[in-house]
Amino acid sequence: MKKILMLLTLAVIISCSWDNFNSDNLVSWSINLDFPLFKTNYTIAEMLKDYDELAVEQYENTTDSIYVFNASTPHDIDVQNYTITKVGNVVVPIPVPIADYEFEIPTLPEELNGINFVDVDLTLEVDLAQFNVSLADSVIVNTILLTAMNDDGDIETATITNQDILIDGTLIIEDPEDLINIRPTRIVVSGSITIYPSDQPGRQVFGQTLILTSNLHAPLILEITETSTIDTTPEQIGGDLEGGLFESFTLFAEIDNQMELGGNMRFLVSPDTMNFEPNSLVTPDTLFTIKLLPAQFQTEIIELGSDKFDLLADSTYMKTYFEFVGMTDAQGDPAPTRFFTNDSIKVLLYGSAVYLVDPQNADEEE
Repeated sequence: MKKILMLLTLAVIISCSWDNFNSDNLVSWSINLDFPLFKTNYTIAEMLKDYDELAVEQYENTTDSIYVFNASTPHDIDVQNYTITKVGNVVVPIPVPIADYEFEIPTLPEELNGINFVDVDLTLEVDLAQFNVSLADSVIVNTILLTAMNDDGDIETATITNQDILIDGTLIIEDPEDLINIRPTRIVVSGSITIYPSDQPGRQVFGQTLILTSNLHAPLILEITETSTIDTTPEQIGGDLEGGLFESFTLFAEIDNQMELGGNMRFLVSPDTMNFEPNSLVTPDTLFTIKLLPAQFQTEIIELGSDKFDLLADSTYMKTYFEFVGMTDAQGDPAPTRFFTNDSIKVLLYGSAVYLVDPQNADEEE
């Protein structure tokens, strides 16, 4: 109660002497702004809320859950009708082309640009439910080519060769991260398969189909090799702050970073949210920058100079930019960063101000 009365008294003094300052009589008064000037809770869930391809699964042998991008595209490969024939003692093989088709992949968030997946599974599963295996000794993948392309014209390829799908119907793409990390807009699958029929010359084979299903499983275990920026929605700064009466202003920032990410946090302010748009002709002002520590709680004290006071005027908006840098190992090399479902970065700003007031004029007006 004593503190509240002190704040109210100070507010009265300030308002009474607002237009009647005598520069020779100015003295400093301190006031703690216990209400939050700004607070935000930035979560991975919020960033990824619009992506339907996301699933949640338990992470290895822990109680934590992690986000996973899944995609699956089935494709029928029709086998032309044929008659089993022999040339001499050799059964004639049957070539089966795989017409080009697209593997549908999720559109990854723009926020993940500059971040690479490190634990991707990409497989082609062959379903033989509509294929008479008793009429074939083997079904060999000659070549299956996957070609990934993005809007910048970048291309990555992966190849599967010489695998008998009667023995193992799961075709594993090696190093699929190379395909996914160019942020492809399409992946085209093409190739050919050869059926080696069983020794039943004269037998006619009709209506055979191989079902080839492409499966992507990409958990959000990422390697950040360059700075990646994620930003928040602009929020209005709390309080009614007028820069003209400030002598000094101290900001206290409490940051609870539950993510395995470090880097910098830039706090930008502007009187108009439109100024935060990429093509705005007005550049927002940087109020201050904080070095963000990964997976830690930290408190920072920021002394604002007089040049920053006007930026804290009423109706000012603040937007936070997270310039992330990934985890590193003991040798300083990039290490995988995991994005768990409950991860967040919570930021609370409050302050302490020193006002200039004229007690003599305030006493006279009282």
